[in-house]
Amino acid sequence: MDVVSLVVFETLPIVGHALAINRDPQKFLAECREKYGTAFRLNLAGRETFVLTGRLIPELLFASRKQFSFTEGVEVVVPTQRVLHLSYDHKHKEEEISPRDKHPIVFPVKQNFKPEQISVFSERIQKAFLGMLNEKLALKPGEKRTLATWDFLSEAISRISCLCFAGSRVGTNKDLVLAMASFTQNIIKAGMLLTILPDVIADTVVRRLFSVEQQLDLLMELIVPELEKILSGELPDDEPTFVSMVLKLPKADGSYRSPRDAAFYFKEIALASIHTTSHFTTFALHELACRPQLVAELREMISKVGPERTPENVSEIPLLDSFLREVLRHDIDYLGLHHKALKDVVLSTGQVIPEGSLVVAALEDAHVYPMDPPPAGMKPLNEFDPYRFLNMKEDKWSSTIGNDLISFGLGGHACPGRYFAVNEIKYVLAELIMRYNVSTASGKRAKDFPVMGMVKFPPREPLIFEGI
Repeated sequence: MDVVSLVVFETLPIVGHALAINRDPQKFLAECREKYGTAFRLNLAGRETFVLTGRLIPELLFASRKQFSFTEGVEVVVPTQRVLHLSYDHKHKEEEISPRDKHPIVFPVKQNFKPEQISVFSERIQKAFLGMLNEKLALKPGEKRTLATWDFLSEAISRISCLCFAGSRVGTNKDLVLAMASFTQNIIKAGMLLTILPDVIADTVVRRLFSVEQQLDLLMELIVPELEKILSGELPDDEPTFVSMVLKLPKADGSYRSPRDAAFYFKEIALASIHTTSHFTTFALHELACRPQLVAELREMISKVGPERTPENVSEIPLLDSFLREVLRHDIDYLGLHHKALKDVVLSTGQVIPEGSLVVAALEDAHVYPMDPPPAGMKPLNEFDPYRFLNMKEDKWSSTIGNDLISFGLGGHACPGRYFAVNEIKYVLAELIMRYNVSTASGKRAKDFPVMGMVKFPPREPLIFEGI
């Protein structure tokens, strides 16, 4: 058994393979796979990274939690928990979760955010997003406005998340909405510093200049009193929210979390939902902006649900769902689903990943070169085709995971909030399609923004919205 081979071409001191992969990530990874096989090692900015492709990706995602840790893998790349500890341990330390406890984030989401339960949040989703449009994008027919799309959508999605996950009494607070809209980006900035600077210097810099203490103060000041009043009976527990679900979830010993502990978990749902949902919705708008014929077809289909659009009725539109699934498939990171090896792991190829190694999946490569051959007549997988999943023998909705769509993970590692997310995105897109023409200045698809050859961010080019 041998340790996975190290890629030796196009490596440079300090940056390693980062510059080479960033020039053309898809080509670079394909060349590595062809030369070194389905597993290989890269040096990315001084960090040795094990890359798995093809049939080895399910081995990673279906592996025992005793072999690989997703949480620890993410922490290696962006030390989120370290940023939170540096920012807030002097005010509130997060509880330690017992292995016997139902997980206070995963369990409530799995149990309460299923496809058939979206109606519980439907009114709040509509209220939040329509309020955003009326305040920030009320355009007369023919009136145009150029928007920094990511910023606009981050606030819009934050409004939805705060209203659904924190509740109507505090979720409309504008300071909370804006704080959560930028929360993940602030965490990432601070986390990147922690990976670059020596620990002593980095800790001081983050505490003084990049702390998220104020954002955490705000959510605690708003949510804790709300939960205390619900617990005492002063306020009715009449609205399902994520924080109330955590408050009512018993631990293995029969005890319950304090309002402070329950409220503190809101930061995790904000981290998991707002950034990713804004990310893919921005990609979706850029794909629509250069396809007026597709927009016309979608507009016709959406109009058939009637004048009142809801997350439930637009979620059933096949073309809209096929389009979103293609966005999730095509506009995905080059390398992702970071895991840390908790012990030496022997792959099915006989190769060994040493304990402590950072392991990533070649996501885009897996979607372009799938394990199972695509149906005959399908457009090449390196092209964007919004009609790809229409009229297939097997129903594949945008929330359906499988070897041909690993954006949400696989198996027990799959994102439990994906049902809520895809219905939220489809509703947001439907409202935008019916209210505006969206375009780029050039009329062409703007270029994506890759970072270190690993992450694929949406184009930075603003979009032009025209009222209709």
